[in-house]
Amino acid sequence: MRVVLDTSVLIATDFDLPEAQVSVSSLSWAELGFGLHKARDPLERANREARLARLRQFFGRGLPFDDAAAEVYTTICGLVLGVGTDPRPRAVDLMIAATAKAHGAAVATRNSKDLLGLEGFVRIIPAVTPQSD
Repeated sequence: MRVVLDTSVLIATDFDLPEAQVSVSSLSWAELGFGLHKARDPLERANREARLARLRQFFGRGLPFDDAAAEVYTTICGLVLGVGTDPRPRAVDLMIAATAKAHGAAVATRNSKDLLGLEGFVRIIPAVTPQSD
């Protein structure tokens, strides 16, 4: 199964997605880069930079938000509006879901509520925290 990791999963250190072909959206790289600039403490910023560098080395290039994803995003916005929610506050999350759908993948997230209204259109996988023995 092909899965695109939402930024919430990349931030976490305790997720488990067995037997999945995992990708990252370029939008997540942008969100994580923004997070670097939000860190006011220099040590925290350095830790975030190091983690981002490790993640980028491990996952490689992000899947682009291209014309195919933009077309899917249009549908997604309609679905979200259809359940009475404004898509703008969660635009990046919805664009990540659109990127996943455009590439024939599910989206893994720790914040399923950010994707309300997409059930049945985009496969949403709640990221699982491994159980301790």
